[in-house]
Amino acid sequence: MAEEGGLPTTTATSSTKRGYNLQETVSVVVDNVWQYVHIGAAGFLFYEDNLLGLYSLLGFAALCCGVMVASTGGVIPTMGEELWRIAIPASAILSVTTSLGCRVAGWTSAWVTCCFCVLLPMAILALTTVTIKNDKTARLRL
Repeated sequence: MAEEGGLPTTTATSSTKRGYNLQETVSVVVDNVWQYVHIGAAGFLFYEDNLLGLYSLLGFAALCCGVMVASTGGVIPTMGEELWRIAIPASAILSVTTSLGCRVAGWTSAWVTCCFCVLLPMAILALTTVTIKNDKTARLRL
């Protein structure tokens, strides 16, 4: 629509720009909501099952230590494929199955928990270190 007789005309740019910002805001919120839902669900699960929370945190700490140990040997662990394909899923599986196995077997006493608190991180640390050290793609990308 052209401007006639000096009267201003409305343009679609202001409403389109506002609609685009609203659409972009909704898109960002929808894209990120699932992350917050998962964090909230994990927090609630760890609150309900302290043993799972303990073993998960120990597994994560052991995984981080394994990555640090492997990175001192001339390897870039995060650039290799074996960390993402083998070490991280295996450490998560070990942590969760250890917690579930202890619950199912009824081994929730302090003595058994302390034993697994020592054995689980050692197993994950060894698994992570060996997996990353044998990763050829992490070694090639130096």
